[in-house]
Amino acid sequence: MQNSYDLIADKWHANVRDDSYVRRVLRYVDRILEGLPTGAKVLDLGCSTGNPIAKHVVQRGYRLTGVDQSQRMLEIAQREVPEAEFIHADMVEVDLQDRFAAAIAWDSAFHVARKYHSALYQKLAQALQPEGKLLLSVGGTDPGDFSSSESDAEGFTSEMHGHTFFYSGYEPGVARKLIESAGFEIELWEVDASSRGHIAVIARRLP
Repeated sequence: MQNSYDLIADKWHANVRDDSYVRRVLRYVDRILEGLPTGAKVLDLGCSTGNPIAKHVVQRGYRLTGVDQSQRMLEIAQREVPEAEFIHADMVEVDLQDRFAAAIAWDSAFHVARKYHSALYQKLAQALQPEGKLLLSVGGTDPGDFSSSESDAEGFTSEMHGHTFFYSGYEPGVARKLIESAGFEIELWEVDASSRGHIAVIARRLP
């Protein structure tokens, strides 16, 4: 089934990210890769076209599995990062058979209705090896970005390249509790100025 990202995939990929954004995101990625042995398995949930994150992970010598719901995004990703394995699936429904040393869900979970976020964090915890690191971005510090409490509406839509996209998230304090309840210890929680004030999270899966 086609989704909105199928319709803008080529424009999205051609819209080169600002160098400062890429450097900042990849610094976060490098923090969760630090100390992993060459060839360790890394999951990228909501991998988009594979650039810059999947490509960077593979270039660092790791085996990457990317998951995305957009078939067209994955076609580009397979071209950009042929060494990686890509799975066409909804991140809520995907059945992850492997265990990973690290996982990434950058700017992807907020496209999922927040009622599924708790289960998504649990899925990530189950997919990670004990002590494995998770990088993800959650919610917004701008009240206009995401709902401010559990009782608010499920989400909102906005337009990009002429097409409509759905966003959903909890107030940061609620999101943090859900991540910790899934079996993670938060190691970094900071506003990511490169991404509309979203919060960058690095968490360690507890044994």
